[in-house]
Amino acid sequence: MSSTEWARGRFIGGSLRTGTLVLALGAWAFPASAATIAILTPPAAAARRLHDGLDEHARARGVEARFAEAPEGAGEVQIAQVRKFIAAKVDALVVMPVDLSAREEITRLALEADVPLVLIGQGPRADWFAGRVTHVVPHDLVAGRLQMRKLAQMLGGTGRVALIAGSASDPASVLRQKGARDVLSVSPGLRLVAETTADGGRAPARAAVAGWLTRGLGIDVIAAGSDEMALGAAEAVEAAGIPAGRILIGGVDATADGMQAMQDKRLAVTIYQDAGTLSRRAVDDALALIRREPVPHVDGVPCELVTDRMSTTHFAR
Repeated sequence: MSSTEWARGRFIGGSLRTGTLVLALGAWAFPASAATIAILTPPAAAARRLHDGLDEHARARGVEARFAEAPEGAGEVQIAQVRKFIAAKVDALVVMPVDLSAREEITRLALEADVPLVLIGQGPRADWFAGRVTHVVPHDLVAGRLQMRKLAQMLGGTGRVALIAGSASDPASVLRQKGARDVLSVSPGLRLVAETTADGGRAPARAAVAGWLTRGLGIDVIAAGSDEMALGAAEAVEAAGIPAGRILIGGVDATADGMQAMQDKRLAVTIYQDAGTLSRRAVDDALALIRREPVPHVDGVPCELVTDRMSTTHFAR
């Protein structure tokens, strides 16, 4: 699943922060209003909740936020933006990388310039632990496990399962798929009959599921790594004339479309993650790193299971 698809979701609040601490000596005491933070994201239209949350919390903290956007996959554009902000002497960088190559180079540039860096949505490498770098990430492994456990429960512990993952190069997608596989490995009544990747998109997922159904493959559950891919699966099932609910379909992200599809019985489950909490963590961690205070090296944002039997009022906030 791409970082853009991930950003369309909503991350649930919580106070737990996990991971190794990034320890930096000394403390610089200056008001938050003195800080300038560069915030680099995919286009706001694709990551609206995250973009608005970062803007709102920066304003609340008296921070001067300078935004820049780059299309999904346009790593060189984002790297050039980072170089420009470093040259402009911003106090910190908050970045949702638009591809993995951008993440690597952006981290190198920040470490070399000793500019605090908060990476959103992508996990760390061990050799980054020494620098002023932290990672605000959802618990994607847990999301995959929650989704598959609920689907297994709805099946009564027995059935044929198909998995649709996002991009193999996206850490969030890999962890969600691993979470689902973890549940399958301890569920003898569940049998994996098909598996594919769809790069987080609705159309590729629709095409994959249509192909399975055309071949007559028996499927009881489709577990997708994002709501967009789950919706693609639902469209293929509907086009094949299979009644809604006959094949249970699960997604992740609790997007507006996903929540509506669940109320319409087209999806059986999704996972909620709160962009507001993620935004607050990212800005606060950046300010702490500027002051050379210790922050979690991996700042995890919890997730929550959502089904069509639950009130959606909480998740619409």
